[in-house]
Amino acid sequence: MSTTSELAPRRAAGSDSALASTGALAISARDGELGARSFFNRALWGKALFECRGLLLASLALMFSFHWIFVWITSMVQLGPLADFVKTLPNGIQNLSGVPVNELATVAGRIALAYVDPVVLFTAAVWGISRGSDAVAGEIDRGTMEMLLAQPIDRLALLLTKGAVAVLGAALIAVVSFAGTWCGLTAVTLEEPTSIWAFLPAAINLFAMTFFLVGVSFAVSSFDRYRWRVIGLLGGFYTLSLIVNVMARMVEKLGWLEYFTFFGAYEPQGMTAFMLNEPAKAWAMSLHFDGLLIGLGLVGFAVSAVVFARRDIPAPL
Repeated sequence: MSTTSELAPRRAAGSDSALASTGALAISARDGELGARSFFNRALWGKALFECRGLLLASLALMFSFHWIFVWITSMVQLGPLADFVKTLPNGIQNLSGVPVNELATVAGRIALAYVDPVVLFTAAVWGISRGSDAVAGEIDRGTMEMLLAQPIDRLALLLTKGAVAVLGAALIAVVSFAGTWCGLTAVTLEEPTSIWAFLPAAINLFAMTFFLVGVSFAVSSFDRYRWRVIGLLGGFYTLSLIVNVMARMVEKLGWLEYFTFFGAYEPQGMTAFMLNEPAKAWAMSLHFDGLLIGLGLVGFAVSAVVFARRDIPAPL
C-alpha cells in the first residue's frame, strides 16, 4: 500500500507532464494562429505585389501584344509557299517544331508556334527565375529578411505569400497569351476558320512550365544568400535544358535526352495539332505533361519550405 510520501512525487510528476502537454498545445496553437495571421497579412501581400508590379505589367503587355501581332503576321503568309519551303528543310530542323510538317502548313499550326517563340520562352524564364531568386536569397542579399523575421511573421507564411504572387503572375501570363491569340483571331481574316479553343491546352502548358520554373527557383533560392548566384545557377540550368532539348530533337539517336529536360513536357504545338482532329488525345497529353510540370514545381516549393523553415538567416554583409 502506497504511503502519502510516495504518492506526492507521482502527483507532482503527473502535474508536470500535464503542464508540459498544455504548454506544447498552447505553443502549437499560437504558432498556427501566427501563421494564419501572417499569411493574410495585407502588408506582406502588398509588399510582394509592389516588388514585382513593373515586371508583371511589362510581361503581360508584351505577351498580349506579341500573340496578337503573331496572328496578324500569320494571316499575311500564304500556306502554299510556306509548306513547300518547310518541306525542303533538313529533317533535324523540321523536328524542332515537335509536330509533322503538314501541321505546320495549317493556320492553327503556325499560330501555335508563337507559344515556342523565344520571346515567350524568355518571358516565362524571366518571370519564374526573378520571382524565385528574390523569394529568399534576394531578401537576405538586400538585408531585409532579418528585419522581416524580426516581426511576428511566420516563415512559411512569408514564403507562401511570395509563392502565391509568383504563381498568380504565371497564370496571368498564360491568360493574356490566350487572350492575345483570341483578339488576333477576331481582328484579322485568316485563310481557314480557326477556333480559339484549339489553343487552350497550349496556354495551360505555358502556365505549367512557368509554374515549374517558379518552384525550382524557390528551391534553389532557399539554399543560398546571394541572389546573383541563384540567377546564374538557374540561368545555366535553363540554357542547358534548352540545348539538350534541341539536341534530342535534331539528332534521332539522341532522342532519349528529351527525358532529361523539362522542355520535353512543353509541347504546345503538338497539343494544338491534336485539338484540331483528336481533342481527347490533346487533353490526355495536356494532363500528362502539365501534371508532370506542376508536380515537379510543387516538389520545388516543398523543398524550399523545408529548407527555409530550418535554416539560419545570416546577417547582411
